[in-house]
Amino acid sequence: MSLWLLTVAMYPEARMLTARLDLSEEIGRRPCWRGTLVGREVILLLTGIGAVNAAQATTSALAAEPGIEAVINLGCAGACEGSGLGLGKVALATEVVLADMGVQNSEGLQGLDEVDIALAGRSSGRPLYNRIPCDPGLNELIRRANPGIAEGPFATVGRISGDATTAQAMARRWGVIMEEMEGAAVGQVARWYAKPFAAIRGVSNPAGLRQLDVATGAEAAQRALLALGDSW
Repeated sequence: MSLWLLTVAMYPEARMLTARLDLSEEIGRRPCWRGTLVGREVILLLTGIGAVNAAQATTSALAAEPGIEAVINLGCAGACEGSGLGLGKVALATEVVLADMGVQNSEGLQGLDEVDIALAGRSSGRPLYNRIPCDPGLNELIRRANPGIAEGPFATVGRISGDATTAQAMARRWGVIMEEMEGAAVGQVARWYAKPFAAIRGVSNPAGLRQLDVATGAEAAQRALLALGDSW
């Protein structure tokens, strides 16, 4: 039976999953649950909020458990204007974007590709800039289990949009449908360890509106993951 790593930032985003798993020893000083879900052995790791926490936790897990075969980041997120996503809807990332990394000047933010600063892959001729692709095979599994699921790029940010104007500008700049704080960090680490990566997010709020319904958004993401059990 294959082993998957599930990464979630906050406990309220994982209640449906932890109820089906057993609390285990910490990994990387992070709370951890283990058990069987959707026909796989899983490790569920609470990473904490933000890119540094997510990267540290994911790295700790992949270093400690080399048998992990796939990494899925899930939780709630803000839906960008034009995405067609309302409260409680769920989306699957086609790629995760480091949306506030680059060079800032008076004309705006230049992406890493515009200034040719690669995060990885230059020696192989496949440099990695702001956009981290999700695994097509893993996405296909999730897609088959969730017919009609929305798909598109997710923005990972260190500074959440505090108003609609800011959120709209970010969404236009990167062409994204969701705004969150961990996905690209998890995806970058998974890529470093050559593990397939996917990201699932449920809508907790419109991006730019700081009135969150975490429970509703998180439930949507968890149900999308659990639907894999019905198709397995």
